[in-house]
Amino acid sequence: QAKMEKEELSAAAIAAFKYNLGVLASGANVMLPETLLDPVETLQDFEKLNVKPNSSLLKSTVILKLNGGLGTGMGLDKAKSLLTVTEGNSFLDLIAKQVGSMNKQFKT
Repeated sequence: QAKMEKEELSAAAIAAFKYNLGVLASGANVMLPETLLDPVETLQDFEKLNVKPNSSLLKSTVILKLNGGLGTGMGLDKAKSLLTVTEGNSFLDLIAKQVGSMNKQFKT
């Protein structure tokens, strides 16, 4: 906790870390079994949605990338997102550049 306070992390961030560490240390099973998930039957085509672009909404938008799985089975010793994929860029670099480009394009 002292390290986090020294780095001036917010009280909320420290509390969240302590809570999650406690759950991890407890050994509680926090995995959601796939059998509890229902598949999405249908999705509307984006092109058919009746929405008007509003770039001001980007300031309150969260981009959530769910990456993971298979790396260990592929023999990797680090996260796949750190692998160089093109022109010296990792997947994480490309994601950051996508967000930066979007911010520049929409002046957010």
